[in-house]
Amino acid sequence: MELQRRKKRNLLKLPLLVFLVVVVIGFAVIFGLFHIRQVDVIGNEFYSAAEIQKMVMSDSLAENTIYLTWKYSDPEAAGELPFLSAVEVTMLQPWHVQIRVYEKTIAGYLMFSGSRVYFDTDGNVVEISGEERDGVPPVSGVSIGQPALGEPLPVTDDAFLADIVANARALHQSGLTPDEIHYDDQQNMILYFGESRVMLGDTSYMEEKLEELAAIYPQMEGMSGTLHMETYTPDAVSVRFVPGERGEEEQELLINQNRVSSSEEEQTETDENGEIVPSSEEGTAETSGETDAESGGSGYVEDSSRFSTDANGNEIYTDAAGNVTTNLDQPYLGDDGQIITDGYGYIDPYTGAYIL
Repeated sequence: MELQRRKKRNLLKLPLLVFLVVVVIGFAVIFGLFHIRQVDVIGNEFYSAAEIQKMVMSDSLAENTIYLTWKYSDPEAAGELPFLSAVEVTMLQPWHVQIRVYEKTIAGYLMFSGSRVYFDTDGNVVEISGEERDGVPPVSGVSIGQPALGEPLPVTDDAFLADIVANARALHQSGLTPDEIHYDDQQNMILYFGESRVMLGDTSYMEEKLEELAAIYPQMEGMSGTLHMETYTPDAVSVRFVPGERGEEEQELLINQNRVSSSEEEQTETDENGEIVPSSEEGTAETSGETDAESGGSGYVEDSSRFSTDANGNEIYTDAAGNVTTNLDQPYLGDDGQIITDGYGYIDPYTGAYIL
């Protein structure tokens, strides 16, 4: 009788033992075979692959392939990471995963208590750290309170915050990356590029201003001075660039915008009021007998009628855009001594004005 009881108990223990063996093997497979040993990160721009991996795989079970793919199958999981809009994890092999991230567009950063407060194009704080991210401009002239991750920038003036956000979006769309974005005490935006700055004024026509700036920036790249776009409107024919550095005498440089469509074949020039007018087919020949080809194809004409004398007897020169100068040394020439041209217009050799 006793022997029968023992056999019965042993038979009851066998399924439990099998179950335990299966569980142990299962855990060994899950936590051994599916232990992540290789990670590929794609889609990142501002953050390094190591930073992304560390933040995406931050909890204790995140080194398991099955758990990680399950966790980020929920779109809400990316909400824990304020700098990302979405995360996709794909199992390539049991120990190999691919992490695709969709970063929020970082518009800039402000300094607060020695830390950089990065914000996106929605005006939300995405990072507070001492790290300096490449391609992200600093923003100055804006006072903020205590920042918090995932929350809007703590700017007291809601209207000003809305302007900052709108300007950040427009700047991102323009493709321009300034060295610094500054707001003056009137909340007007100023951009700094190298040795030059761009005065953009208030938010009026900001998208159009930045679109135009992106088009004409190559003309002023490397120059030192101020580009004035405060009063710019879509109907404007020109904007003023005022060169000058370290107390040197300033003179105005008129940068005319190329508003001639590619289908138009007529050469254009500006009249004395700065308006673009079609040039006539006749009268483009210069009085000195120089042809366009001889002057570098720029369209510049050495016209003696542009030289005159003022009331004090000083000899002056007036270019095609109406700019006047007493400097008759032709300082605005290329290294080869020829007229500077980009194929559309030329730099007047006396005034430095870009003229179509």
